[in-house]
Amino acid sequence: MLENKEKRDLSVKGFRFWTPPADRIVEVGPEKRPVALPELPLPIHDQARPDAEEPSDDAIGKGLYDFLRQFPDCEHNTIYARLLRDAYSHYLADIGAQIVMLEHKEVDPAYIRRKISYMKILLLLDPENPGLLQRLGMSCYELALIFSELLDCRWNLLAAMGYLRRSLKALPAEPSILNFLAQIDYLLGDYPSAARRWQKALGGIDNEATRKALAEKVAGIEEGCVPEHPLTDDLEAVGVAIEHYAGGEIIEARLILERLEEAGTLTEEFSMPEFFYLLGMCRGRDDEPAGAFEAFDRALGLDPDFAPAAEGKDKILEEGRL
Repeated sequence: MLENKEKRDLSVKGFRFWTPPADRIVEVGPEKRPVALPELPLPIHDQARPDAEEPSDDAIGKGLYDFLRQFPDCEHNTIYARLLRDAYSHYLADIGAQIVMLEHKEVDPAYIRRKISYMKILLLLDPENPGLLQRLGMSCYELALIFSELLDCRWNLLAAMGYLRRSLKALPAEPSILNFLAQIDYLLGDYPSAARRWQKALGGIDNEATRKALAEKVAGIEEGCVPEHPLTDDLEAVGVAIEHYAGGEIIEARLILERLEEAGTLTEEFSMPEFFYLLGMCRGRDDEPAGAFEAFDRALGLDPDFAPAAEGKDKILEEGRL
Protein backbone atom coordinates (compact mmCIF):
# COMPACT_ATOMS: atom_id res chain seq x y z
CA MET A 1 0.00 0.00 0.00
CA LEU A 2 1.05 3.59 -0.49
CA GLU A 3 2.30 5.35 2.59
CA ASN A 4 -0.28 7.40 4.46
CA LYS A 5 1.41 10.68 3.54
CA GLU A 6 1.27 9.77 -0.15
CA LYS A 7 -2.44 9.01 0.13
CA ARG A 8 -3.15 12.19 2.06
CA ASP A 9 -1.28 14.47 -0.33
CA LEU A 10 -2.56 12.58 -3.40
CA SER A 11 0.94 12.73 -4.82
CA VAL A 12 3.68 10.22 -5.50
CA LYS A 13 7.06 11.05 -6.93
CA GLY A 14 6.63 11.40 -10.69
CA PHE A 15 2.83 11.42 -10.55
CA ARG A 16 -0.03 13.74 -9.76
CA PHE A 17 -3.64 12.68 -9.24
CA TRP A 18 -6.47 14.04 -11.34
CA THR A 19 -10.17 13.40 -10.70
CA PRO A 20 -12.22 13.31 -13.92
CA PRO A 21 -15.46 15.29 -14.15
CA ALA A 22 -18.68 13.30 -14.15
CA ASP A 23 -19.07 13.24 -17.93
CA ARG A 24 -15.42 12.44 -18.89
CA ILE A 25 -14.93 9.50 -21.24
CA VAL A 26 -12.07 8.03 -23.25
CA GLU A 27 -12.59 6.77 -26.79
CA VAL A 28 -11.36 3.25 -27.53
CA GLY A 29 -10.35 1.66 -30.81
CA PRO A 30 -11.07 2.60 -34.44
CA GLU A 31 -14.78 2.71 -33.69
CA LYS A 32 -14.10 5.20 -30.86
CA ARG A 33 -16.14 3.26 -28.34
CA PRO A 34 -16.75 5.45 -25.26
CA VAL A 35 -15.56 4.25 -21.85
CA ALA A 36 -16.59 6.34 -18.85
CA LEU A 37 -13.87 7.30 -16.40
CA PRO A 38 -14.47 6.69 -12.69
CA GLU A 39 -14.90 9.76 -10.53
CA LEU A 40 -11.86 9.10 -8.38
CA PRO A 41 -8.21 10.26 -8.47
CA LEU A 42 -6.29 8.83 -11.42
CA PRO A 43 -2.47 8.87 -11.54
CA ILE A 44 -1.00 11.00 -14.31
CA HIS A 45 2.69 11.50 -15.07
CA ASP A 46 3.83 14.93 -13.90
CA GLN A 47 5.26 15.87 -17.28
CA ALA A 48 2.13 14.71 -19.12
CA ARG A 49 -0.25 17.19 -17.53
CA PRO A 50 0.52 20.82 -16.92
CA ASP A 51 -1.67 21.91 -14.00
CA ALA A 52 -3.92 24.05 -16.18
CA GLU A 53 -4.66 21.30 -18.72
CA GLU A 54 -6.81 18.19 -18.72
CA PRO A 55 -4.81 15.03 -19.53
CA SER A 56 -5.20 13.36 -22.91
CA ASP A 57 -6.65 9.88 -23.27
CA ASP A 58 -3.17 8.49 -23.92
CA ALA A 59 -1.74 10.23 -20.85
CA ILE A 60 -4.45 8.68 -18.68
CA GLY A 61 -3.65 5.16 -19.93
CA LYS A 62 0.11 5.62 -19.62
CA GLY A 63 -0.24 6.96 -16.08
CA LEU A 64 -2.46 4.08 -14.98
CA TYR A 65 -0.13 1.49 -16.48
CA ASP A 66 3.09 2.89 -15.04
CA PHE A 67 1.56 3.58 -11.64
CA LEU A 68 0.12 0.08 -11.26
CA ARG A 69 3.45 -1.45 -12.24
CA GLN A 70 5.10 0.41 -9.37
CA PHE A 71 2.24 0.14 -6.86
CA PRO A 72 0.08 -2.91 -7.65
CA ASP A 73 -1.27 -2.91 -4.06
CA CYS A 74 -2.32 0.75 -4.14
CA GLU A 75 -5.71 2.14 -3.20
CA HIS A 76 -8.26 1.74 -6.04
CA ASN A 77 -5.99 -0.85 -7.69
CA THR A 78 -8.86 -3.06 -8.89
CA ILE A 79 -10.67 -0.10 -10.46
CA TYR A 80 -7.44 1.00 -12.16
CA ALA A 81 -6.85 -2.49 -13.54
CA ARG A 82 -10.40 -2.75 -14.87
CA LEU A 83 -10.02 0.61 -16.58
CA LEU A 84 -6.84 -0.64 -18.24
CA ARG A 85 -8.72 -3.75 -19.39
CA ASP A 86 -11.70 -1.81 -20.74
CA ALA A 87 -9.96 1.18 -22.30
CA TYR A 88 -6.27 0.30 -22.74
CA SER A 89 -6.16 -3.44 -23.39
CA HIS A 90 -2.83 -3.17 -25.24
CA TYR A 91 -1.17 -2.53 -21.89
CA LEU A 92 -2.49 -5.83 -20.53
CA ALA A 93 -1.08 -7.59 -23.60
CA ASP A 94 2.26 -5.95 -22.82
CA ILE A 95 2.07 -7.21 -19.22
CA GLY A 96 1.60 -10.76 -20.48
CA ALA A 97 4.56 -10.41 -22.82
CA GLN A 98 6.72 -8.97 -20.04
CA ILE A 99 5.90 -11.89 -17.73
CA VAL A 100 6.94 -14.38 -20.42
CA MET A 101 10.18 -12.49 -20.99
CA LEU A 102 10.99 -12.27 -17.29
CA GLU A 103 10.41 -16.01 -16.88
CA HIS A 104 13.51 -16.51 -19.06
CA LYS A 105 15.72 -13.98 -17.28
CA GLU A 106 18.41 -15.00 -14.83
CA VAL A 107 17.30 -15.25 -11.21
CA ASP A 108 17.62 -11.67 -10.03
CA PRO A 109 15.60 -9.93 -7.28
CA ALA A 110 14.71 -6.96 -9.48
CA TYR A 111 13.36 -9.20 -12.24
CA ILE A 112 11.39 -11.34 -9.79
CA ARG A 113 9.84 -8.29 -8.14
CA ARG A 114 8.86 -6.91 -11.53
CA LYS A 115 7.28 -10.25 -12.49
CA ILE A 116 5.38 -10.34 -9.19
CA SER A 117 4.04 -6.83 -9.79
CA TYR A 118 2.84 -7.74 -13.28
CA MET A 119 1.12 -10.90 -12.04
CA LYS A 120 -0.55 -8.93 -9.23
CA ILE A 121 -2.11 -6.65 -11.85
CA LEU A 122 -3.50 -9.62 -13.76
CA LEU A 123 -4.76 -11.12 -10.50
CA LEU A 124 -6.83 -7.99 -9.86
CA LEU A 125 -8.86 -8.95 -12.93
CA ASP A 126 -9.06 -12.68 -12.16
CA PRO A 127 -8.56 -12.96 -8.39
CA GLU A 128 -9.20 -16.71 -8.06
CA ASN A 129 -7.19 -17.90 -11.07
CA PRO A 130 -5.42 -20.95 -9.56
CA GLY A 131 -2.57 -21.02 -12.07
CA LEU A 132 -1.79 -17.35 -11.57
CA LEU A 133 -1.99 -17.71 -7.79
CA GLN A 134 0.39 -20.66 -7.93
CA ARG A 135 2.91 -18.77 -10.07
CA LEU A 136 2.73 -15.79 -7.72
CA GLY A 137 3.33 -18.03 -4.73
CA MET A 138 6.28 -19.73 -6.38
CA SER A 139 7.80 -16.37 -7.34
CA CYS A 140 7.47 -15.03 -3.78
CA TYR A 141 9.08 -18.24 -2.48
CA GLU A 142 11.93 -17.84 -4.96
CA LEU A 143 12.47 -14.24 -3.88
CA ALA A 144 12.43 -15.22 -0.20
CA LEU A 145 15.44 -17.51 -0.53
CA ILE A 146 17.70 -15.28 -2.62
CA PHE A 147 20.72 -14.48 -0.47
CA SER A 148 20.52 -10.70 -0.79
CA GLU A 149 16.82 -10.76 0.17
CA LEU A 150 17.05 -12.84 3.34
CA LEU A 151 16.19 -9.95 5.67
CA ASP A 152 12.66 -10.08 4.20
CA CYS A 153 12.60 -13.87 4.01
CA ARG A 154 9.73 -14.38 6.45
CA TRP A 155 7.53 -11.71 4.86
CA ASN A 156 8.02 -13.16 1.37
CA LEU A 157 7.38 -16.71 2.59
CA LEU A 158 4.12 -15.63 4.22
CA ALA A 159 3.10 -13.88 0.99
CA ALA A 160 3.91 -17.07 -0.93
CA MET A 161 1.87 -19.12 1.54
CA GLY A 162 -1.14 -16.86 1.07
CA TYR A 163 -1.13 -17.20 -2.72
CA LEU A 164 -0.47 -20.95 -2.66
CA ARG A 165 -3.24 -21.62 -0.14
CA ARG A 166 -5.68 -19.78 -2.37
CA SER A 167 -4.57 -21.80 -5.40
CA LEU A 168 -4.91 -25.02 -3.40
CA LYS A 169 -8.65 -24.38 -2.97
CA ALA A 170 -9.12 -24.98 -6.70
CA LEU A 171 -6.37 -27.61 -7.03
CA PRO A 172 -6.46 -29.48 -3.70
CA ALA A 173 -4.34 -32.42 -4.84
CA GLU A 174 -1.76 -30.55 -6.94
CA PRO A 175 1.58 -31.99 -5.72
CA SER A 176 3.71 -28.98 -6.69
CA ILE A 177 1.52 -26.64 -4.62
CA LEU A 178 1.56 -29.05 -1.69
CA ASN A 179 5.33 -29.34 -1.95
CA PHE A 180 5.89 -25.59 -1.89
CA LEU A 181 3.52 -25.17 1.05
CA ALA A 182 5.31 -27.98 2.90
CA GLN A 183 8.66 -26.31 2.27
CA ILE A 184 7.29 -23.07 3.73
CA ASP A 185 5.82 -24.89 6.74
CA TYR A 186 9.21 -26.51 7.33
CA LEU A 187 11.08 -23.21 7.14
CA LEU A 188 8.60 -21.58 9.53
CA GLY A 189 8.98 -24.46 11.99
CA ASP A 190 5.54 -26.05 11.54
CA TYR A 191 6.90 -29.56 11.04
CA PRO A 192 3.62 -31.51 11.51
CA SER A 193 1.96 -29.46 8.76
CA ALA A 194 4.98 -29.95 6.50
CA ALA A 195 4.82 -33.72 7.01
CA ARG A 196 1.09 -33.84 6.25
CA ARG A 197 1.48 -31.85 3.05
CA TRP A 198 4.46 -33.88 1.83
CA GLN A 199 2.65 -37.11 2.62
CA LYS A 200 -0.34 -35.94 0.59
CA ALA A 201 1.88 -34.80 -2.28
CA LEU A 202 3.55 -38.21 -2.57
CA GLY A 203 0.45 -39.75 -4.11
CA GLY A 204 0.65 -37.46 -7.13
CA ILE A 205 4.39 -37.60 -7.85
CA ASP A 206 5.62 -39.97 -10.55
CA ASN A 207 9.33 -39.19 -10.40
CA GLU A 208 10.93 -41.85 -8.20
CA ALA A 209 13.84 -39.67 -7.05
CA THR A 210 11.49 -36.89 -5.99
CA ARG A 211 9.20 -39.34 -4.21
CA LYS A 212 12.17 -40.78 -2.33
CA ALA A 213 13.44 -37.35 -1.29
CA LEU A 214 10.03 -36.27 0.04
CA ALA A 215 9.50 -39.59 1.80
CA GLU A 216 12.83 -39.08 3.56
CA LYS A 217 11.70 -35.61 4.63
CA VAL A 218 8.53 -37.06 6.12
CA ALA A 219 10.45 -39.84 7.88
CA GLY A 220 12.90 -37.32 9.32
CA ILE A 221 10.07 -35.24 10.77
CA GLU A 222 8.36 -38.30 12.23
CA GLU A 223 11.65 -39.30 13.88
CA GLY A 224 12.12 -35.82 15.31
CA CYS A 225 15.16 -35.01 13.17
CA VAL A 226 14.23 -31.37 12.66
CA PRO A 227 15.84 -28.03 13.52
CA GLU A 228 15.27 -26.87 17.10
CA HIS A 229 14.06 -23.49 15.91
CA PRO A 230 12.52 -22.19 12.66
CA LEU A 231 15.08 -21.87 9.89
CA THR A 232 13.61 -18.48 9.05
CA ASP A 233 15.22 -17.19 12.26
CA ASP A 234 18.66 -18.07 10.89
CA LEU A 235 17.88 -16.83 7.38
CA GLU A 236 16.78 -13.45 8.76
CA ALA A 237 19.92 -13.33 10.89
CA VAL A 238 21.98 -13.68 7.71
CA GLY A 239 19.98 -10.77 6.29
CA VAL A 240 20.91 -8.69 9.35
CA ALA A 241 24.57 -9.64 8.82
CA ILE A 242 24.34 -8.52 5.20
CA GLU A 243 23.01 -5.14 6.36
CA HIS A 244 25.79 -4.79 8.92
CA TYR A 245 28.42 -5.59 6.31
CA ALA A 246 26.93 -3.14 3.79
CA GLY A 247 27.00 -0.46 6.50
CA GLY A 248 30.65 -1.09 7.30
CA GLU A 249 29.88 -2.84 10.60
CA ILE A 250 32.20 -5.73 9.88
CA ILE A 251 32.62 -7.10 13.40
CA GLU A 252 28.85 -7.19 13.98
CA ALA A 253 28.33 -9.06 10.71
CA ARG A 254 31.14 -11.49 11.47
CA LEU A 255 29.78 -12.31 14.93
CA ILE A 256 26.38 -13.24 13.50
CA LEU A 257 27.84 -15.38 10.71
CA GLU A 258 30.28 -17.20 12.98
CA ARG A 259 27.50 -17.94 15.46
CA LEU A 260 25.45 -19.47 12.66
CA GLU A 261 28.47 -21.37 11.34
CA GLU A 262 29.16 -22.82 14.77
CA ALA A 263 25.53 -23.86 15.30
CA GLY A 264 25.59 -25.56 11.92
CA THR A 265 21.82 -25.78 11.45
CA LEU A 266 21.62 -23.36 8.55
CA THR A 267 24.69 -24.64 6.72
CA GLU A 268 23.47 -28.24 7.05
CA GLU A 269 20.05 -27.41 5.60
CA PHE A 270 21.20 -25.11 2.79
CA SER A 271 23.99 -25.24 0.26
CA MET A 272 24.85 -21.55 0.42
CA PRO A 273 28.28 -20.56 -0.94
CA GLU A 274 27.35 -16.89 -0.51
CA PHE A 275 27.26 -17.43 3.26
CA PHE A 276 30.88 -18.56 3.41
CA TYR A 277 31.96 -15.90 0.92
CA LEU A 278 30.48 -13.17 3.12
CA LEU A 279 32.09 -14.75 6.18
CA GLY A 280 35.40 -14.75 4.34
CA MET A 281 35.04 -11.09 3.43
CA CYS A 282 34.26 -10.23 7.06
CA ARG A 283 37.33 -12.09 8.29
CA GLY A 284 39.52 -10.59 5.59
CA ARG A 285 38.43 -7.05 6.40
CA ASP A 286 38.94 -7.85 10.08
CA ASP A 287 42.60 -8.64 9.28
CA GLU A 288 42.32 -12.42 9.45
CA PRO A 289 43.40 -13.66 5.99
CA ALA A 290 43.82 -17.29 7.05
CA GLY A 291 40.22 -17.46 8.28
CA ALA A 292 39.06 -15.70 5.15
CA PHE A 293 40.92 -18.20 2.95
CA GLU A 294 39.28 -21.11 4.80
CA ALA A 295 35.81 -19.60 4.35
CA PHE A 296 36.39 -19.00 0.63
CA ASP A 297 37.54 -22.59 0.32
CA ARG A 298 34.31 -23.81 1.91
CA ALA A 299 32.31 -21.66 -0.50
CA LEU A 300 34.11 -23.27 -3.43
CA GLY A 301 33.49 -26.69 -1.92
CA LEU A 302 29.78 -25.99 -2.32
CA ASP A 303 30.12 -24.39 -5.75
CA PRO A 304 33.46 -24.78 -7.57
CA ASP A 305 32.37 -22.11 -10.08
CA PHE A 306 31.62 -19.44 -7.46
CA ALA A 307 33.92 -16.81 -8.92
CA PRO A 308 33.95 -14.25 -6.05
CA ALA A 309 35.34 -16.85 -3.64
CA ALA A 310 37.99 -17.94 -6.14
CA GLU A 311 39.01 -14.31 -6.63
CA GLY A 312 39.22 -13.83 -2.87
CA LYS A 313 41.50 -16.84 -2.49
CA ASP A 314 43.72 -15.68 -5.33
CA LYS A 315 44.08 -12.22 -3.81
CA ILE A 316 45.12 -13.68 -0.45
CA LEU A 317 47.65 -15.97 -2.15
CA GLU A 318 49.09 -13.08 -4.16
CA GLU A 319 48.98 -10.27 -1.61
CA GLY A 320 48.63 -12.02 1.75
CA ARG A 321 45.41 -10.18 2.52
CA LEU A 322 42.18 -8.89 0.98
